[in-house]
Amino acid sequence: MSIVQRVGSGGPSPTDYNLDTLYGLGYRTYTVNGVAKPIIGLQGVISHIDSGTSITTHNGVITYSFLDGPHTIGQYNNPHNGFSEPGGYSPLSPAEQAAARESMHLWDDLIAPSIQETNGNGADIVFANTTTGPAQGWTYYPSEHRYEKIGSDVWTADPTENWSNDWLDSQGYGATTLTHESGHALGLSHPGAYNFGPNFSATYENGAEYAQDSQQYSIMSYWSATKTGARAVNWDALLYSNPQTPMLHDILTIQAKYGADPTTRTGDTTYGFNSNAGDNLFDFSQNHYPMLAIYDAGGSHDKIDLSGFTVSQFVDLHPGSFSSIGAGMPSAAEANAYLANLTAISGEDWGTFDQATWAGTMASFQNANANSIANDLALYGQTPVTGVTTTEYQNVAIAYGTIIEDATGGSARDLLWGNDVANVLNGMGGDDVLKGFGGNDTLYGGAGNDLFVFAKDGSTDTIADFQTGADKIDLRTVAGATAGYVTYDAAHHQVQIDTNHDGTFDMFINIQGTAVAPTDFLLHP
Repeated sequence: MSIVQRVGSGGPSPTDYNLDTLYGLGYRTYTVNGVAKPIIGLQGVISHIDSGTSITTHNGVITYSFLDGPHTIGQYNNPHNGFSEPGGYSPLSPAEQAAARESMHLWDDLIAPSIQETNGNGADIVFANTTTGPAQGWTYYPSEHRYEKIGSDVWTADPTENWSNDWLDSQGYGATTLTHESGHALGLSHPGAYNFGPNFSATYENGAEYAQDSQQYSIMSYWSATKTGARAVNWDALLYSNPQTPMLHDILTIQAKYGADPTTRTGDTTYGFNSNAGDNLFDFSQNHYPMLAIYDAGGSHDKIDLSGFTVSQFVDLHPGSFSSIGAGMPSAAEANAYLANLTAISGEDWGTFDQATWAGTMASFQNANANSIANDLALYGQTPVTGVTTTEYQNVAIAYGTIIEDATGGSARDLLWGNDVANVLNGMGGDDVLKGFGGNDTLYGGAGNDLFVFAKDGSTDTIADFQTGADKIDLRTVAGATAGYVTYDAAHHQVQIDTNHDGTFDMFINIQGTAVAPTDFLLHP
């Protein structure tokens, strides 16, 4: 499996769409390079990722520790068992231990049992390095070799043998590896019956058993997120991003196994800028190019805040959805520092920042991402929107069952979608497009010429800062919202619509700001 996929100057693949959504629309196959894969439902996903083994908790606790030597212990040293790890054993470095703690913290946020670090060698999960294997890392499932008591032990290739296990920043493959292997330790498998080895042709086309088997959906997958249409890029180095957390289907599966943690971020939590989520991965002032999934157990006004970004964003707050979120061009200093670090830990020359190369590649991605977003909306029967030139595409997911109520855009043209609860959407700068979906939503366009999109869903939304002559109210998908049946009641500051043409208003939009003129409406044909 390739650990590094450099972004090419030729631009991204044209594939797109959320495959889970396609399944809900009745699509059952997805073709990549002429090879058709079945799109499967969520129960099928769980059956593929769940190994069928789990750690037996003691008083609701799962423990982990770090093997600290000077040599391996117990059954690993029994010559009759055939375990290869002792010959190349070494303890994890302090940096590796810190990354492993972060991985265990990410899994702990998701599940009902508490995951706790302990000292000594009797923990449920034990981490160590070795030089004896050919792979990036490997882990015994909880039930494997249970009589030898090595189930759930995690072995990673010593960085002297595989440099990428020293690549431990938020975009690093070493960090991804530790979270992947920790998933195995908890009882998750690869989504298909494949494994690294000399007799396996390691390609999505050959190995994936179903369409959604990629790192867009699961950190347990071998296959690049590009195979399922996502375009998540670490622009500091022109690299496709590595998953930073357990992804959408991992959360679904691990919670089916152990139950969901009801205590994770139960207050009003902000993800993105001004974050109080308690993890730097969810702070986009630090993590500029996220590739992650958000699980949140509660709160009445959780928010995705993208106010610090100066390029387009697409936020979809529906559970199980993907958003397209990330920063624009890094500074030369940021990119060169990142490339210098890769050079130092890999021993290879990663070059330096070249403005023309970076700008040309980013422009090609922004154009492709805008086209993909427009194509998605057409497929899903939504109002067409062009010009949402995000630098990432389908890189941030919201877990099934997670409700995020609010979203704030940045200074460019953003597309903000709510869900079926009462949302507060704030476009900020740029010519934004806002749609609340169900629930009594409050919509702020902010500066710019904004478009407020509505459907007849039983709710009464409020535009909180309407500016006549600049903003538009889009009723093109509301059947019956035609000329003569849409009016603005100035006394009540309300748009009133008679969709049934029976003389009774049955749809309402509250207006704050300036009065609405007839030319401010986009009406159903």
